[in-house]
Amino acid sequence: MRAVGLTHPGRERSRNEDSYLVKTGKGLSILAVADGMGGHVAGDVASALAIGVLERYWNEMSPEKPPPRERFAEIIKNLIKKSNTLILEEAARDSSKRGMGTTLTAGLLRGRSLTIGHVGDSRAYLVSTEALTLLTKDHSLLEQLIQAGRISPEEAEGHPKRHILVRALGTSADVEIDLIDIELSEGAALLFCSDGLTSMVRDEEIHRAALNHPDPLLVAQALIRLANERGGCDNITVIYATEIGR
Repeated sequence: MRAVGLTHPGRERSRNEDSYLVKTGKGLSILAVADGMGGHVAGDVASALAIGVLERYWNEMSPEKPPPRERFAEIIKNLIKKSNTLILEEAARDSSKRGMGTTLTAGLLRGRSLTIGHVGDSRAYLVSTEALTLLTKDHSLLEQLIQAGRISPEEAEGHPKRHILVRALGTSADVEIDLIDIELSEGAALLFCSDGLTSMVRDEEIHRAALNHPDPLLVAQALIRLANERGGCDNITVIYATEIGR
């Protein structure tokens, strides 16, 4: 698998509160994006703590002898819970970090088998020549309003409350985690990203950029460039992976 991760602070923020992880091996790969909660103290600390838990797991296990596929959901769920606990403990220890939090969208990939653990509004997409398919659901106030039929997706664009989360790590000891299990088809690609991309660039434009560039690095660079050209109002993080299962 070929995978690239890139992050950029954007054009309006002096500090980048996003963190990401790209680890690939013959038997197992980990892809993850964490977006520290904007407007909260130490958002960068929270996202780094969450990604650090995943990185330590990678360093302690053997990617050449990965766990069985049926344990993926349990593993990713436990890692996210551990991240949440670590963030809460750090905030309790240091009063300057109270209120910090982060999103986390993390995937374990073995061959074409993918398990995603998801909290917040960072996203995971499946990319094919035919379509860009959203695999995760935003845990945001706007998504709740859309699902309730109170606003349309078009009305949600540019909405002043679009960044309000209803679920994130660091906000409660009992975190609810979405788990997504899928089998990827041959030729599929994966995109993990923070909302600094999706709040600036439409899905159809993301899909077009992915199809226009055969190399993962060029895709990631093009998407970050697009988000900045549209204003770059937030930190932007992109992970793009191709040749899944090879």
